[in-house]
Amino acid sequence: MKKIVLFLGMMAVSALTFNAKAQSRTSYFVRNSTQNHEFNAAFAPDQGYVGFPLLSGVDLNLGSSLGVSNFLFPLSNGKTGLFLNSEVSADEFLSGIRNSNALGVNFRYKILDAGWYTWKDSFWTLSFDVRADVDLSLPGEFFRFLKLGMSGDPTSYSIKNLGVTGQVYGQVALGYSQGLDKWVKGLRVGGKVKLLASMMDVQANISSLDLNLSSQSWGAKSYASGHILGGGLNPLYDENGHVNNVAFDPSGLGVAGYGAAFDLGVEYTISEGTPVDGLRFSLSVTDLGFISYDKSKATILSSDGNEVVFDGIEGLEPDTDFNQTFNSLKDDMLSMVSFSQQPVDKNQIRMLTATLYAGVDYSFLKDKMNVGLLYSARFGRLRTENELTLAWNYAPTRGFDIALSYSLLRTHSTIGWLITAFPKRGLGIFFGSDFTPVNYSALNLEGLPISIPVPKKELILDVHFGVTISLGGTNSRYASAWEE
Repeated sequence: MKKIVLFLGMMAVSALTFNAKAQSRTSYFVRNSTQNHEFNAAFAPDQGYVGFPLLSGVDLNLGSSLGVSNFLFPLSNGKTGLFLNSEVSADEFLSGIRNSNALGVNFRYKILDAGWYTWKDSFWTLSFDVRADVDLSLPGEFFRFLKLGMSGDPTSYSIKNLGVTGQVYGQVALGYSQGLDKWVKGLRVGGKVKLLASMMDVQANISSLDLNLSSQSWGAKSYASGHILGGGLNPLYDENGHVNNVAFDPSGLGVAGYGAAFDLGVEYTISEGTPVDGLRFSLSVTDLGFISYDKSKATILSSDGNEVVFDGIEGLEPDTDFNQTFNSLKDDMLSMVSFSQQPVDKNQIRMLTATLYAGVDYSFLKDKMNVGLLYSARFGRLRTENELTLAWNYAPTRGFDIALSYSLLRTHSTIGWLITAFPKRGLGIFFGSDFTPVNYSALNLEGLPISIPVPKKELILDVHFGVTISLGGTNSRYASAWEE
């Protein structure tokens, strides 16, 4: 049974070391950005562009509502130990754990990205992206069980709302943005249609896991649901028909589902000769869509009050090598939840994670500088994440922008930055980070020859990078500021 505790501990810490949220919110108010149409389909830069082959754009953000300092602690031998180590007290560890802990993984790689103007103030975009999205929800009671184990005879735990969900899919997106000055000066609208092809969709929701631990046995009673849509992951079953392992089969990988999604956006800039000319309001929603999977590629799992009893309790060994025990512990975790396969009689439809954006910004110094406030709400499968971002942008010359941001409300407060070079001719580049830690500590783990600097409070690493080729200016909305 110690294997189960070790596996759960390793799973939590491993998740904290690889989490992401794609796309740079700092670019939202950069009015000549080639990327902010990903947030609002109405946005359009000053000129057309095409992404440099293989370097069109990479978005990676690693973060969580918990930090490394919540799980790794200094030991008496000068090394750093996991929270399961006996030298780390339960009070010291649990004081930093919240009742609900959120983790997320999002990654986007742009294979193709282009934007161009046609007619009068009509802007088109075309992109081909590969995306991976993962979310985890870990309740505080889960970590209490990991640390305390069987603290009495008997000991009981009730773990609620533990979940993990993930998707891997590609999308081809065609967008159109049109200025409507002919009817309403300063108004612009846009939309995108996305064709989706998914490789995999995996989800497991444990709504309730009741554990009863005693010197005679450990018992688990679970209510859970899950699914595996697509190939590559094959559940294995014990003699009772419960999932006890998952095998990876690369020959099964491929397109498993198809779908469609839409982005909608609008922006309105006051330009009527008033004292507040340059004030812009924007509203959008992205990823309104679904992916449908054929029933032959669907595995539906559930645990409707299944009870499992584990015998042979052993003490927890704090110096266990987690890397060597990972594979042997997967089946113990799955057996504890006791998933059973359910019949599938129809195709499975899964919705994408939609996001709402609402922003207001004010431009001054003849459009060379602007400040803005952005609210975003991401409607995930496991939770809704709200975030508020305050941004400042300065363009000292045409085609060069420096942006700073400060975000709060979601899981932490942090600063961001972005540098964008988008000349009238030649190569352009954008590079930045939404979440930049300022305090680091040295991580000195056993088996590592050197110390590794890690964020002290939150585990955050965020990078946005891409190279573009300018196609020349056809829309002069912002050009006059440098030409006068």
